[in-house]
Amino acid sequence: MHGLERLWGLLAGLLILVLAGCAGMDRRPPPSLEQVVDMSRAGTPPEEIIRELQETRAVYPLTGSQIARLHEQGVPDTVLDYMQNVYMDRIRRESRMSYDSPFWWNCLYCHHRPMIIAPY
Repeated sequence: MHGLERLWGLLAGLLILVLAGCAGMDRRPPPSLEQVVDMSRAGTPPEEIIRELQETRAVYPLTGSQIARLHEQGVPDTVLDYMQNVYMDRIRRESRMSYDSPFWWNCLYCHHRPMIIAPY
């Protein structure tokens, strides 16, 4: 019986850890593209805009025309470069996780598949 009680205690502890992890997931949403434009037009320094994007973990799958439009609307190049770099880093990380996972190490048909990237 002692082993069963220990198992239940372990499962309860694990559940508490999972729930605590979920509680930490509350974070504010990333700014919309319109808000990024508004911050830029209001004279917010690029470093401050980038800090906001970092804190909210914002990733924007921007097309070339969207980047050009944001530039025309006054978003600084450093902010646009940051947004593009974060998106490319996300693509690289997801690609590595999908195809370079240790669980698929010897999977010949899994590797070198083309990746199609489309904006949302």
